[in-house]
Amino acid sequence: MSHPHIVLTDSQTRLLAELLLAPLPVREGSDGDAEVSEEDIAARALDHDATVVDLPRLILFGLVVREAGFAQVTDLGMAVHHEGQLSVAHARLGDVVRFAGAVEGSHPRIARTLRALAQGDITLRAAVTDAASPKQHG
Repeated sequence: MSHPHIVLTDSQTRLLAELLLAPLPVREGSDGDAEVSEEDIAARALDHDATVVDLPRLILFGLVVREAGFAQVTDLGMAVHHEGQLSVAHARLGDVVRFAGAVEGSHPRIARTLRALAQGDITLRAAVTDAASPKQHG
């Protein structure tokens, strides 16, 4: 089942990741919104102002739910978090492949090994062994 594409700010991403580690104690505010104590926010090294703004938005997006006195991540929230982490990993892997292309002229053996490693064609151990080997590849 697919889920909606949701773009989060850096602070929303950070809060969602923190909530995946452990739910955050919340209480009902006077306006019906979730309130979090400054101590609980500080203990998690979160920015107070950002958390106060971001938590209701994450609840509105359906990524977080308030249950039994805690703000906790929903299944959709977990999926969005992991999809974001996957996107970051893909971007880094793309950078590695582009780097291999950039150094291919001056270091063809390293570039070939790095590209094979990034594509999953060889293991890290094989890549390190190849890089440490004194023999030259054509």
